[in-house]
Amino acid sequence: MRLTFWGVRGSVATPEADNRVYGGNTPCVELRLGEGRSLVFDAGLGLRWQANRMLDERPADNYVEILLSHCHWDHIQGIPFAPVMYVPRNHVTIYGAGYPHRPLLANLMEQLRPEFCPVPNFFHAEVGANVNVSPLTSDPWFEALGARVRWGFLPRGNTSSIVVGYRVDFQGKKVAYLTDVEYVGRPEDCNEAMELADGVDVLIHDAQFLPDEREATRDRGHSTYEDAIALARAAGAKRLICTHHDPSRSDRELDEVSAWLRQIGDFKVEVAREGMEFEL
Repeated sequence: MRLTFWGVRGSVATPEADNRVYGGNTPCVELRLGEGRSLVFDAGLGLRWQANRMLDERPADNYVEILLSHCHWDHIQGIPFAPVMYVPRNHVTIYGAGYPHRPLLANLMEQLRPEFCPVPNFFHAEVGANVNVSPLTSDPWFEALGARVRWGFLPRGNTSSIVVGYRVDFQGKKVAYLTDVEYVGRPEDCNEAMELADGVDVLIHDAQFLPDEREATRDRGHSTYEDAIALARAAGAKRLICTHHDPSRSDRELDEVSAWLRQIGDFKVEVAREGMEFEL
């Protein structure tokens, strides 16, 4: 099982010189389960590069199952520009939750309206890959490509916005993905987050803000580095990777954050970087 970070920037893409080291693509993390079989957390612009490599290695008979946290643009904007969508004999399933009173498929179809997007509508059966949308049900567990996936709704401060966290269990390894979460109280008091992160080998967690930015950023739906550390420590995660970097955070500033995180001694904590890849 291999983890690859294709996009780690939050809110907007930042193709700027000051962000070349950590990357400017919006969220996309691939969990490769085998040849031509990948689970993908979120579908920001990094999805284009994930799809390119997958097709280079195997032009057809790929299976990609996308686990969407929510439908904000930075988390879905890679979907229309991922070439796997247009190549027959590939298979894509998109899981997630729609906005209140609006189905997931309707949300995703909006960005494919011709006045917004100049690509064929791959949700039509005659176009490209076999693409399906699978809304999350009341069952918190489901199977995807042989892995057990648990999902749960996460808080976004005092807002009504919807965001989903995920936990994947596969061949004895466990990975959790919690982004765009803002805890109302202490992270360890959020039962859903604790259940998703409990004892995982890798916790990928939102850390858009620095601790001293918290008061000025209330109810924006994001965590601080201290929030991510508190949850990881309470849940017994073995490794924490902080992601969804603020678009204004430069490489130099993220280097400083990385140096600070390396001083934490009781478990491994690091800053996500585009292109980061390792085996579990």
